[in-house]
Amino acid sequence: MKSSRLGEFNREHSIYAAKPWTVDSEARVQQDPHSTAPIDGLDCLLDVYTALDVIEVWSEHRDGAHPTIAERCAALAYYENHDDYLMPEE
Repeated sequence: MKSSRLGEFNREHSIYAAKPWTVDSEARVQQDPHSTAPIDGLDCLLDVYTALDVIEVWSEHRDGAHPTIAERCAALAYYENHDDYLMPEE
């Protein structure tokens, strides 16, 4: 699930990815923001707007650091699985 191109997509579109959600998951962005039904074996992960927010919050809590693709994917999967942001370990 490569998240480095998220800013190129319409914020209302939805991200679909193969479970388990990892950096290597097949993923794509679909237009319909109102559907969460699986598409071609991919499950709805998040809408692009929320994904961008999750990545921004990750960065803010790490003094503006730019996350790697693996860190972005971990933050997105964490958010989807816990309905919460992935905070740095104290």
